[in-house]
Amino acid sequence: MRVKEALKLNTYELKAYFALIRLGRLRPPEIAKQAKIPIQRIYDTLKSLQARGLIVADENSFYEVVEPRISFSSIANTFIIKAKEKAKEIEVLGNLISNLSTKSTKEEIKIIYGINESLGNAISLVKQCDEKVYFMIYKVVERLDELWPILYHLIESIRKGGIIIVPTTFHAPETYVDQAEKNGLQIIKSSASFMDMMVSCSSTIIGLPSSSYGVVSVLINNKDFAEALKNRFMEFSKSAKDT
Repeated sequence: MRVKEALKLNTYELKAYFALIRLGRLRPPEIAKQAKIPIQRIYDTLKSLQARGLIVADENSFYEVVEPRISFSSIANTFIIKAKEKAKEIEVLGNLISNLSTKSTKEEIKIIYGINESLGNAISLVKQCDEKVYFMIYKVVERLDELWPILYHLIESIRKGGIIIVPTTFHAPETYVDQAEKNGLQIIKSSASFMDMMVSCSSTIIGLPSSSYGVVSVLINNKDFAEALKNRFMEFSKSAKDT
C-alpha cells in the first residue's frame, strides 16, 4: 500500500507492477492473467507504468521492471523538481500579494504544527535574512537522513553563513558537513545543545517533539529576543575557538 500511495498508482498498475517484480519478463496476456487484470485494461495499464519509468518493453513485447533503486530515485527527483517549481510559484505570488497589503501582518508569536511546516517557515525566514543564521540541533539529528533533502534546501538558502551547535556525541556524515561548510556554516559541538532552534535576523523558531504532530514549533518575531540568543551563540563560538 505504501508503494501505491507514494507513486499514486491505481489498483491495476500496482498489480501489474508486482506481477513483474515476482515473475520477471512477461508478455501482456500473461501479466493480465497473473495479476488478475481484465485483458482490455492491460495495455493502457502497462503504458502508464512505462510512462512513469517503472517498466520497459523490448521489440518482442516482453515487459520487465526497471531496477527499482533507479526508477524510484528518478521519480523522487521528479517530485522534488516539481515541488520546487510550485514552491517558487507560491513564493512569487506571496510577494505580489504582500505588495498589495496596506499594513504589516507579522505576528510576534506564532505556533506551527508539523515538521514540514516548521522547516518551510525556516526556509522562508532564511531567504529574507541578509545576516548570519544560527542553529542549535538536538532531536533533528535522529532524523537527519530523512530530513536532509529539506535541510539541504534550507542550507542552500543561507547567504551570510552562520553557526550550528550540535551535541558532543553527534558525528555527521562528511557529505553533510561539507555542504554546511560550503555555505559558510561553522559546526560547534557542545553539551549545551538541548533543543532544536534557529535564529534568523529578528526571528526565532524553537521546535519541540509532539505526539500528535511530530513537531510543534514556536515562531517568535522579536528583535531583542533574537539578539540575546545570537550573543549566546557567539559565546559558544568563542569557547570552541579557545579550547
